[in-house]
Amino acid sequence: MKPDKIYIAGDSPFLTTDTRQNRWAIPYSFECLNARIGNLLGNHEDAVAGKTILDVGSHMGTFAYAAHRMGARFVHGVDVENKMVQKCKNLFQGQNIPESSCHFEVGDILRYLETTPENSFDTVFCFGMLYYTAEPFRLLQLLSKVAKETILLDTFTAGYAAVQGKDADAVYPGIKDETLDLPLMIVSLTRPDKKDYRLPESFDHHGKDLSLITLPTRALFEIWFERLNLNFTRFDWSAHSTRACSYHDLISPQQKKDSHWADVYSSGIRVSYRLSPVTRGGKI
Repeated sequence: MKPDKIYIAGDSPFLTTDTRQNRWAIPYSFECLNARIGNLLGNHEDAVAGKTILDVGSHMGTFAYAAHRMGARFVHGVDVENKMVQKCKNLFQGQNIPESSCHFEVGDILRYLETTPENSFDTVFCFGMLYYTAEPFRLLQLLSKVAKETILLDTFTAGYAAVQGKDADAVYPGIKDETLDLPLMIVSLTRPDKKDYRLPESFDHHGKDLSLITLPTRALFEIWFERLNLNFTRFDWSAHSTRACSYHDLISPQQKKDSHWADVYSSGIRVSYRLSPVTRGGKI
């Protein structure tokens, strides 16, 4: 399926050098990447063009680059993985993007946000990293502190715990549909070593190298947003969906192999929001 608008060309190094192109959930393929940029950024251009942007968990800078191309005034990326930050810098330099319009650094996200003054950035991106912190509410609290106008959030929810990993079949019977409607959070184990990065909060458990992912339900997310005085609008992904499905359709390896990338949104195991501080008159 061809995306409505091309933000990252098929021969762009932001695509050709990405190792995540073929994974089942959120592949960084031409179609998926451009569709996601279109929905996460293109449909919210007022929060990007002319704005100062903080990209937390910026990885190799793909969304930061898209924001730059959309006219962001300045983009600042922070990521814990040194080699990804260096790759990001190299990619930006390869596109002859001046250093005056961007900056990327290695750092612990929570520590960085704790020492950053209020309202330091117009817009904050938090795409695909909130579930990697052991303190997701604290992270949201700090994002709302540094964001002057808008937070754009894209993350997995508790339903992902039922489908993630090779042992999903064993985990699935312990999770019920009714459970996922409650305001709660599931903490799940994962391997800290991913294809091109390593999660910072790892530990040894009976001889296995493990880390944790934290997965709130949508109901809990929205309670947190209210607690933090954040207006919120949930993104609609139906234009990209190929079928109605739930997490039950994404349990087995074959189901994952046969799935379309938008199934993670259709099933509710991934969700996206635009957030704005109520007390600062943020625009939805």
